[in-house]
Amino acid sequence: MPNPLSFNPFFLAAKICVVVLSFWLALFLAWHTLSSVHFFYPFLYDALDFGSVIQHYAPFNIHKSGFEQTDRAQHIALFGEMVAAINYGGQGLAEMVYYDSQGRVIDTFLHRAEVIHLQDVANLLEVLTRATYWAMGGLCVLVIVFKLKKCPLNHLAKTLGWTLAGLGLLSVLVIAWDAQAIFYALHTLVFPAEHQWFFYYQESLMTTLMKAPDIFAAIAVLLLVVAFVYCAMILWLISRVLKQEER
Repeated sequence: MPNPLSFNPFFLAAKICVVVLSFWLALFLAWHTLSSVHFFYPFLYDALDFGSVIQHYAPFNIHKSGFEQTDRAQHIALFGEMVAAINYGGQGLAEMVYYDSQGRVIDTFLHRAEVIHLQDVANLLEVLTRATYWAMGGLCVLVIVFKLKKCPLNHLAKTLGWTLAGLGLLSVLVIAWDAQAIFYALHTLVFPAEHQWFFYYQESLMTTLMKAPDIFAAIAVLLLVVAFVYCAMILWLISRVLKQEER
């Protein structure tokens, strides 16, 4: 016999919160998983032809020179350094350098505005990390309440299906509305107005290295795919904790 609490509005809302918080946690795990492999940058580098972009725009950079002398291995290493830096509070951003073919330092990789922007990104990640800890706490509390009330998380497969459908619909709406415009609008909301966050290829080796914004679309897809897998695992684990057998 179904638990009457399963149809209680409070518990229905709580179930939605469980899914939302699980997906938030899944995104956090996906970010750190993909960060550990540098978002498959070597693959993206070849697939999106980053090398040609670097060779074309690096000679015209107004802040730095000689970057066209660097090779694929150095580009991959620099991207890895950036990912590591923003995940560790921005440490080392100003010290990143690139070398000529003889191993001599040519220049620092980032100019001041780029360092400030990436420090803003690192600060944002720290805020999101703290928010994730709160989300984890909230999720644990909800699971404990469900456990104590013996109210199962029903229809796990259906829940995952609706989550996937919601993500698909959201993706379609974002693309239809103008993904780039939304991406830029979010930047204006989360970053200080006095800090530059948009950089043309001719003024930023960072932007050139990533072939922005193309890389961000690829990273978004990777994050959603990996996050969905983690979300499925988290919800399955919760269902096991609640000893729920899907009906």
